[in-house]
Amino acid sequence: MLRVSWNATDNPILDRLGRQFVERVACYARGGSYEHRMEWYRKYMKFLRFLAERFGPEDICNIQSRHVAAFDKHYRELGLSGQTVLRYFSIIRWWNSRIPWHKYELPENKMLFELEARLDDKKYCEEIKNRCRRKGPRRGIQKPVDPI
Repeated sequence: MLRVSWNATDNPILDRLGRQFVERVACYARGGSYEHRMEWYRKYMKFLRFLAERFGPEDICNIQSRHVAAFDKHYRELGLSGQTVLRYFSIIRWWNSRIPWHKYELPENKMLFELEARLDDKKYCEEIKNRCRRKGPRRGIQKPVDPI
């Protein structure tokens, strides 16, 4: 269990996303050492800051592959190496898998790189979004069980 708390900022979108992440996900995450999870927490917070500034989603469950591709493009423009970008992909995937109610799965790296190159193509972005949408019941809604 991570011992983290959210300190309010001047950005209401970042506050909403950060509070959701800390209170619902980060505090309950398991796996790896405490130091390892803290390092990944700090790096994921960089992603959330970017997300709040660039896209402003309402809920942390709405993180899509185009958000990750735009983050990749932004960091490549800043001069980060390909290996560092791949590291961020794994961190974002790991935390995204810890959000039990997330709406979208993150695609493989090859598709993310292709999406990064075609971010301006709205039709392609929608196609990838629909392809990565999670199937099945969400947030505790269960299908009725058929009697045997």
